Amino acid sequence: MKLRKLVRNLLFRTRLYDYYLSKVSLKEITNVPNDPWPGDPSLGDKIFQGNYDLAGKKIFSPKKSIWLIKEKNFYWQNEMHSFSWLRHLKAKSGSLARKHARYLILDWIRNYGKWEENTWELDILSRRISSWITNLGFLFAERDDKFSNMIRKSLLKQIKHLNRLSNKNYFIYLDKEYGVEEGSIKKIQIIRGLLIGSISFDGEFSSFKKVIHLLEEEIHTNFNSEGVHISRSPFLQLCILADLVTIRDSFISANILVPEFILLLIKKISHATRFFRTYKGTFAMLNGSKKGEKKIIDKILNAADGKARAKGPKSLFKSGFEKLQAENVCIFVDTSCSKENMISSAPHSIEIGIGKKRLLGSCGTFYGKNNTWKKIIKSSAANSSLTIENTNPFTREDKGQKTASKRFKRNGSEIVETTHYGYFNRFSSVCVRTIELGNDGRNIAIQDVIHTESLKNFDIRIHMSPNVKVSLSIDKKSAIILVGDQGWHFIFEGLVKLSIEPSIFIDDIGNHLNTSQLIMSGETTNKKTEILWGIKRIS
Repeated sequence: MKLRKLVRNLLFRTRLYDYYLSKVSLKEITNVPNDPWPGDPSLGDKIFQGNYDLAGKKIFSPKKSIWLIKEKNFYWQNEMHSFSWLRHLKAKSGSLARKHARYLILDWIRNYGKWEENTWELDILSRRISSWITNLGFLFAERDDKFSNMIRKSLLKQIKHLNRLSNKNYFIYLDKEYGVEEGSIKKIQIIRGLLIGSISFDGEFSSFKKVIHLLEEEIHTNFNSEGVHISRSPFLQLCILADLVTIRDSFISANILVPEFILLLIKKISHATRFFRTYKGTFAMLNGSKKGEKKIIDKILNAADGKARAKGPKSLFKSGFEKLQAENVCIFVDTSCSKENMISSAPHSIEIGIGKKRLLGSCGTFYGKNNTWKKIIKSSAANSSLTIENTNPFTREDKGQKTASKRFKRNGSEIVETTHYGYFNRFSSVCVRTIELGNDGRNIAIQDVIHTESLKNFDIRIHMSPNVKVSLSIDKKSAIILVGDQGWHFIFEGLVKLSIEPSIFIDDIGNHLNTSQLIMSGETTNKKTEILWGIKRIS
């Protein structure tokens, strides 16, 4: 594949290939779909002033064109060339913002209008096509035939290249190269660009059926019956949902019947995505997900089904998730009890929110990070869960092991009991975690049980959110946790040693924040090792 890619790229660099791409008939744009992602006028104003805040990195360049900035950050470069930031200039609105947007597009065409390996990667190119087309109402608000001709010619040239390379083999390559999470986003972005390009231009409809088939296959492969993506990431689902809404609205604007499977999936994803929302309106940071922004989540869900703040389900049993709620307390549980090939690398991990404050959970998001960081963040040790011998469950000979979960009520309390065999072959161990939330929201009790016949070291980690303060008692038998203006008493029973150690939290824009973690460390002593722990609100 690498040799084929090298030979192909040598061809793409030639004048002959550029001549081939440039041979397009200048067609009219007949449909302009809406962009479901909201723009931020304050960010638009910053872009206008040469202050570029992309992929968590800020660069101030008021005199030098954005295309002349030599920035090595891969993610910053991708965001720059995707033109996703056009929506912010659109939100700023006005003649000056429009002229600046046009100038940046024309300057890009002058500098990157011919094929170039990084800036013409299919997912980046597709995002650029979508961004240009969905913002044409803003860009064409004032008549400018020269600009109109140049952008249409460049769009048709890029669409031609996109159509030529997009196929099933390329999609297989994306999965192998980037993994399920990133590969799936890239594929949907490519499909979005293909479909928007095909129905927005008069006479570009020939590849429509092929692209619809690619989309249907991608959905069938990577979404389960509950509308949950195989990555089990709330933020990734939101990204894909936004793309599907754009595709749906493109069909509607072109008076094309929307395929039933798209409508059904949008409905399912919208419903499932609401499960992951906290009391603050953001997402639980499960499986390396970003928490997102409430207004953006609202905007996309509203565009999807008109029910931005509707209640979601309390259980996604087939996907391996449960949610407990009582009196301003919300607990997300990754049961890993998926019947549809969605096993977690951090089973039984939890995230707890107190009102609009996040109390504890994972070490944050891996978005914008490399594969090494992705493995770290998705590991069991980077989540509030139990590990044996400092290894991940469901690895090596324990891949595909059994899981079980049940939910019930007892004396008014909500209870989830979940079991996994992710350490069974390696350590002859079965792990059971029971989470109980009292009906008044003042008591949270968790019991971890390890069934084993061998002596094994284990750790129960509890990663606190930044700004949460924790202090151990003198005898190290309990701790006080302060979240906002509330105090919680942490207690435990069992043969473990309690300690507090440094931890980290990675926020949505990639910042590393210092925080702490409580760790209960011990050794299995007999066939059944039990640790009971929990937190109780201090009156």
